Amino acid sequence: MTMPSAGAAVRFVALAVLAAARIAPAVPADEEPAPSGEKWLSLVDGGEYEESWNQASSMFRGQVKQELWVAALKRSREPLGALVARGASRVEFATSLRGAPDGDYAIIHFSTAFANKSMATERLTLVKEDGRWKMAAFAIY
Repeated sequence: MTMPSAGAAVRFVALAVLAAARIAPAVPADEEPAPSGEKWLSLVDGGEYEESWNQASSMFRGQVKQELWVAALKRSREPLGALVARGASRVEFATSLRGAPDGDYAIIHFSTAFANKSMATERLTLVKEDGRWKMAAFAIY
């Protein structure tokens, strides 16, 4: 078995980096979705469910009544307890999602630990609305 030369390995890494850049273009720091997502999640973590609905996208608010949202979070989020740790593990960008109008979307996967559930995944979908990232969908697994 022959080992690739160091030069070949460098070229492979450079090609992989270029391919990744085409798949996920760089986003200006002021347009990064993760800080907006984390700020919105802090409302949910703090039990500010009504405010999390108020700060959601108009698309979400048009589909989910505030009372139903609050009830769903009380049923699904409260039993998990306090946030222990959270980190974004993956961010994907899309301009089209099934069942949603075309737009600028960011799907952020967080690896999260709660007091009553040590390993969870949160998936937060944000949509760019009026120049700001706003929650369009949220799930905890």
